[in-house]
Amino acid sequence: MNYTEWKQEYLECLIQLIKRHEYSKNHSNDSINELVIELLERGGFDEDFGHWEVTPPAQAVQESLELWLTDYFTD
Repeated sequence: MNYTEWKQEYLECLIQLIKRHEYSKNHSNDSINELVIELLERGGFDEDFGHWEVTPPAQAVQESLELWLTDYFTD
């Protein structure tokens, strides 16, 4: 799997998970799309970093979802 395929799977899965979460009910599609790109970068899953090569998309999605919930919704 190349990076483009990996990223596409990651983005699609994470967008769907976030959209189903109650915390995202008042967020637009644009804001959710911006959020998943931010989470991609913050998780170290950009193409140049290389972390994506050893992390399956499903695992990266779970890590990013946990990061989102922890950073945005806990004190």
